Amino acid sequence: MSIQEYEWIECESRNISSYCGHKVNIPVTIRNIEKEKRTFRIELTLEFKQADPSIIWEMDFTNNDRGIIQFSPEGDREFERKIELDGHAVREMMFTIDSPKGGSIDDSATVRIRIASEDGIHSANFTDLIMLKPVIIAVKTNVGKELEVATNLINSDEKDMEERSVLNPAAKKEILAIMSPYELRGYFYLETMHPDRIPYIGRSMRNFKGVVEGAINIEEIKEQLTPKPAVSGLELGSFIELVKGPFKGEKARIMNIDHEKEEVTVQFIESAMLIPVKVKAEDIRVIESGKKQ
Repeated sequence: MSIQEYEWIECESRNISSYCGHKVNIPVTIRNIEKEKRTFRIELTLEFKQADPSIIWEMDFTNNDRGIIQFSPEGDREFERKIELDGHAVREMMFTIDSPKGGSIDDSATVRIRIASEDGIHSANFTDLIMLKPVIIAVKTNVGKELEVATNLINSDEKDMEERSVLNPAAKKEILAIMSPYELRGYFYLETMHPDRIPYIGRSMRNFKGVVEGAINIEEIKEQLTPKPAVSGLELGSFIELVKGPFKGEKARIMNIDHEKEEVTVQFIESAMLIPVKVKAEDIRVIESGKKQ
């Protein structure tokens, strides 16, 4: 791009990963760097690659009197607009494209933008590739019911797919993966192409509290998805409760920690049994940290 072009326009070509139902913003700023009033022509052309050609993409445009414009492989693919700018005037615009809720993995729309002054002095071309990818969302549950809700959602998703396959043999499950970190209470992560359908699948489900709006970047939760040793964070002298095994419900104090075997030796504090017992670290819950002793 020349210096002259940089002076009169701000826009960029991008490769954008989106998800179904997500809004993609394409900002454009045009400057009339001449003294006289001038007219600029904006042309958009969309090209599609998608499994279902009837799926519609929608676009809104700043100060667009046409309202929402629909595009699809089987319908309109072009948009044109003229704007007039006084000398040295600046116009900031925003093209907002709604990724279709019914899209499939790797469906894409290539948005080609050409902007040119009608006096022939300035022109520029930009291309945005919008590709649909799965998204990670957070599902809300009652505390302690994360695995129960996750299991019920998977079963409900299976039933939902069977019902949809009557009319659409190519119907697929909505839930691609579920991730429920042990330390995350009242929430778990779910990967899907269609986040808007998860509340429907979980409707009327006991302990299901809906979904958190917005997407989650996997980089933000990477540490939670890496399994940690069961003894991680345990301290000598901590008070614990047995949550599994033959001593379930008993309270004890940690006397020794075996990091290699991921076991702890505990001394019961509310039992006649005085002999230390080895239990798996995953079978205990810390009541009070040893630091407080």
